[in-house]
Amino acid sequence: MKFFATLLLALFGAAHDSLADGLSNLDQATEPYVNTLHAQAIEKSLWHDRGWINLVHYKPSKFNFQSKNYSSYVDDEKFFLSNKGVTQPKAELLATLTALFDVDVDVDVDVDVDVDVDVGGGDEHAQCRFPARLAWLSERLNVDRQRLPRVECTLYNKWQAMVNVESVVLIFPAHHLNSPSSMFGHTLLRLDPAAGREHSDWLAYGVNFGANIPQGDNSILYAYKGLSGGYPGQFIVEPYFKKIQEYNRVENRDIWEYPLNLTPAEARRLGTHLWELKDINFAYYFFTENCSYRLLELLEVARPGAELTDEFVMTAIPIDTVRSIERTGFISGYQYRPSIASQLHAQISRLPAHLKPLPIELAEHGADVGAEDLLALSEEQQYRVLQAAYNIVRYRQAKAGRDQASAKHSLALLTALSAYPPRPLLDIPSPVAPEKGHESKRLSVSAGRDKKSNYVDMGFRMAYHSLLDNEYGFLDGAQINMASLAVRHYDDETLKLERLDVADIFSLTPKDDVFNSLSWRVYGGLERVNTENERPLVAHVTGGGGYAYAMGGGTVYGLLDARIESNKEFNQSIELAVGPELGWVYKNKLGGGSVKTSWLEFTGSEQRLDFSLEQDIVLSINHSLRFKGIRRWYDNYTASEYSLSYHYFFR
Repeated sequence: MKFFATLLLALFGAAHDSLADGLSNLDQATEPYVNTLHAQAIEKSLWHDRGWINLVHYKPSKFNFQSKNYSSYVDDEKFFLSNKGVTQPKAELLATLTALFDVDVDVDVDVDVDVDVDVGGGDEHAQCRFPARLAWLSERLNVDRQRLPRVECTLYNKWQAMVNVESVVLIFPAHHLNSPSSMFGHTLLRLDPAAGREHSDWLAYGVNFGANIPQGDNSILYAYKGLSGGYPGQFIVEPYFKKIQEYNRVENRDIWEYPLNLTPAEARRLGTHLWELKDINFAYYFFTENCSYRLLELLEVARPGAELTDEFVMTAIPIDTVRSIERTGFISGYQYRPSIASQLHAQISRLPAHLKPLPIELAEHGADVGAEDLLALSEEQQYRVLQAAYNIVRYRQAKAGRDQASAKHSLALLTALSAYPPRPLLDIPSPVAPEKGHESKRLSVSAGRDKKSNYVDMGFRMAYHSLLDNEYGFLDGAQINMASLAVRHYDDETLKLERLDVADIFSLTPKDDVFNSLSWRVYGGLERVNTENERPLVAHVTGGGGYAYAMGGGTVYGLLDARIESNKEFNQSIELAVGPELGWVYKNKLGGGSVKTSWLEFTGSEQRLDFSLEQDIVLSINHSLRFKGIRRWYDNYTASEYSLSYHYFFR
C-alpha cells in the first residue's frame, strides 16, 4: 500500500501536492496512534454498540454479540471498506478507522480481520464518504481530529449547505388503491432547515426509499419481484414540493405530517448518514424491507437508543410503523394536508343545495363568469362557487391531463377569482388521524351452523382493513385484505382449511356529477364451495367493476363480476363464470353492515345465487363482534348458514 500511495502521488503531480500531503500522512507519529485507536475499539468491543450496528445496517433480528452471525441489509459492496464488512462489524469498524487516516499500517488486530483498505482522495476519501461514521467514532474514541489528514470534501459540503437539516417531519400519504406499490399508504421524511433560515415546507427536502423499477414492468411482474426481493431499493432526496404534487394533486391522496422531536444534533446525524447512503442499493421487499422499514432504520441512527425495527418481522405496513414511532415518543403533533379531492368535497358540501349544480356547470361548459345566475349571488357566494369550479377543473386536469382548452378554462376562473378581495382558506376539519385506527393484523373465532351441522372457525388476517371493520381512522369505502386464512371444525369432522385469500381489494367510491370514479373489486385464493354431497376446496380469481352511489345512509353499488374457478366437480377442470352483484354498505350506531346478492353462471351451466346479511358490532378500537347470515341457491343445493364471530385486532 505504501508503494501504491507513492505511485498515486506521482500520478497526481505537483498540482495536487497540497492535497497529497494531507492524504499520505505516513509519519511515525500516525501509525502508533491508529494502533492505539484500534486497541481501544477492541478493548471496548465497540462493534457491538447499537450505534455502530445501526450505521452499517446490520440486521437487528440476528443480533448475537458473542458471535459473528451478522448480515447487513445493504446490498452494495461500495458501502463497505472491508471485504468482510457485510457480515463482520468488527472488520468494518477497524477498516473504517484505518481509512479515515488514509494510512497503511501494521495494526495489532486479530489475524482474521481484514483492514487492508484501498483509499481514494478528495470526495472519495473515507472522511468524505462516511462523515457519520467519522463523527460517531470520534465521539466514542475521543479521536484527536488534528491528527486526521486534511481532506476537502467539496460535494459533501455542498450537499450539507443545501439541505441544512435541523428538524425532521414524518410524512404519511394515505393509501392509494390504484397503485400496487402504495395501496397500504407510504411514509417518507421531510428535512427542514434551521428555524433562522427563510423556510417554506415547499422548499424543504423529502427523503424517500423505494424500489428501482425498470420501465416496462407490469403489475404482475412488480408483484412477483416486489415479494421476492427482485428489485434494488435506494434512498432519494428531492424537493418536498415534488412529493406534494405527486401525492396530494396527481394521485389525490391526503397527506399527514408528523413533526418529530429529534434534537438538532439527532436531525443532523440523520442527514449526515443519508449522504453515506447516496446511490447505495438495498434489497427491496414489498411487505418487509420496504419504504417504511428503511425510515425506521434512519430514526434509529438518529437516536441509537430507540428500538423501532425489532417488532417488524413478518410485515412493515406503513401505518403500523407510524404507530411504532408514536409509541416510542418521537411524534410531537400532526398536520393534515387535504388532497384536491378532499378540498372539493368540503367546498361543494358547504354550498346551499340550490347552488351545488352551478360550479359544475361553470367547470363543464366554460368559465362564463358573467352569467346571471352567478352575478345574482352575494359576493361571498360568488367567490365560493368560482373557487369550487376552479378546483373541479384542477381535479379533472390531474386525472386526465392538461390540454390547451382546460388550461384556458382554468386561467379564466383563476382570473375571475383574483378580482375578489383575498379570503382565508376554507377550514377543512381534520379527519381522525390514521394511526388512531385499529391494528392491522386480525384474529377471529366464529361459531355457526351450515345446513344441519355446527362448526367453529379460526381465522387470521395478515392485513389490513375490510369495509365492515371499525372505520375510525380509515378511509371510507376502501378494503384491503391480504393473506387471510380460516380453518373450520365441524362436530363430526376433523379440522379442514376453509379458505385462504391471497388478496381481497375493494374500492367502493360513490359516483356523482363531479367524481366519476369506477368501483371495483378483485380477490382470489382457495375456498370451499357448498354442494349436495361435499364441500370441495377450489381455487379461483374473482373480479368485477361497476358504479356506486351514496344512498340511504350508505353506499349502494352494482358490479359485473367475472370468476375463473378450478373445481374437481366441473366437467372441465377450469370454468369461467359471469354475473351481476348488487349491494348496500351502510353505517349505523353499532358499526358497519351490508346487504348483498350475487348471481353467477358458469360455462358448464352451473348457477349460483347468494344472498347475505352482515352486521359488525364495535366493542372498542381493537375488538368487535360480527353476525353473518347467508342463503344459497345452487344447482342441487339450497341451504342457509349463519354465524357469530369475535374479531381481535393486534400488531
